Formats: sequence, C-alpha cells, structure tokens
Amino acid sequence: MIRVNVRSQLKGTEFRAFVQSKLVDSMQQGAGRVRDRAKANILSAGRVDVGTMLNQVVAETVQVDGLKVTARVEARAPHSLYQHEGTANDGTGYIYPRAARVLRFTPKGGGPFVYAPKVRGVKGVPFLKDALDSATLSDFT
Repeated sequence: MIRVNVRSQLKGTEFRAFVQSKLVDSMQQGAGRVRDRAKANILSAGRVDVGTMLNQVVAETVQVDGLKVTARVEARAPHSLYQHEGTANDGTGYIYPRAARVLRFTPKGGGPFVYAPKVRGVKGVPFLKDALDSATLSDFT
C-alpha cells in the first residue's frame, strides 16, 4: 500500500480566495443547470412560438460577498411573467381590451391580423419555479 500525505501552507487570504472561486464556479454551474431545466420546461409545455422567451432565459452570478455567492436565473422576455403566472383567472377567464373596442393580434400560425372583442386567458406554467424546485445539491458540484 502506498500512502501520500499532502500538506498545504496557505495563508488565510489565499484560502479564502480559493474557496470563493470554487463557490463561484459551483453557483454558476448550478444556475446554468436551473436555466437549462427552465428552458426544457418551456419547450415541454409547448410555449414556444418564435423562441424569444426561450432565448431570454439567462443565468448570472449576481454578487460575491466574502463566502456568500448569489446567483440569479431570469426570464427577461416581456411576456414571460404572463406565461409563468397565467392570465385571466389562470386560463378560465377572458381578457378584454382596455383602451380599444377589440384586441388585435397575429394568429399563432401566421397570417393577417385577427380582431376579437375578447380572448381566453392562458394557464400559467411555472417553468422557473419548477426548475428551481427540481434542483439538488449535485447540480452545484
């Protein structure tokens, strides 16, 4: 049997910098995995039309304060909130125009504008919450 003993003589600041860099790397990796799961949740829910929301889900390391590292995963597309939380009583109600007599939009398959006095709301798909809830410690190692 061969034994190897390794001893390191690190100063407190060097050790702190080493641990801090490892924490930052782990947080970036974990946030990236949560981001990827959120994108997969969007795809599996069928909420992709042109890919704007999918392309604007980002993960970033926000703040490093000593040994405290904070990461953030955001959906930056303007309509992400409505897809995540749902609209009009979670898809059971209707959306009405506020400043006009009708709503105007392009249908999903393309074509000319559609004018409607009301449209049914969408049921929320909490893709970010579900991605974070499914995160485990192994995602950050």
